[in-house]
This record gives sequence, C-alpha cells and structure tokens, in this order.
Amino acid sequence: MVPARANRFLSALAILAAALAGAGCTTVFEQRLAEAERLRAEAASAGAEWLQTGGLLDQARDEAARGDTDAAQALVDEARFQAEAALRQAEYESAAWQERVIK
Repeated sequence: MVPARANRFLSALAILAAALAGAGCTTVFEQRLAEAERLRAEAASAGAEWLQTGGLLDQARDEAARGDTDAAQALVDEARFQAEAALRQAEYESAAWQERVIK
C-alpha cells in the first residue's frame, strides 16, 4: 500500500506532467501554424494563393483558442497542404503557359 503522502506526490507529478505535455503540444502547434502561414505568404507573393488557405488558418486559430488542438492541427495541416500545392502549381504554370499559346 502506498502512503497517502506518496500518493499525493505522485498525483501532483502526474498533473504536472500532463500540463507540460499540453504546453508542448501548443508550442508544436504554434510552430506548425507559423510554417503554414509562411508558406501561405510565399504562395500569395507568387500570385498563387488558393482562396480557402487563409480562412483555414483563421479557423485553426479559433479552434486552438477554444482548446480543440486536434481540430486546429487538422486545419493547419490542410492549410499547409494547400499552400504547398499552390506553390507547386505556380512553379508548373510559370513554364506551362507557353505550351498553351497559339503559335
């Protein structure tokens, strides 16, 4: 049997570990959000930003503020995918448009 004092210590330790784990998730989320925002801005500067990307990032911030980090992360992942796809599309179109010009 664990003494009551040791039990309280283990409970406090578990609460602290859970709080630190949650703080770590927020930090990772913020890093991924910043990366997705950077990619969105890069796509925008190339004139290729997709219409929904900025809205997805706004929704992700709202979900994070409500505490739903899973939903927020899913939205950030989708926004990142869209920004990367927009950049690939811009790169492709920079040369491909010449193929469509009537000669």
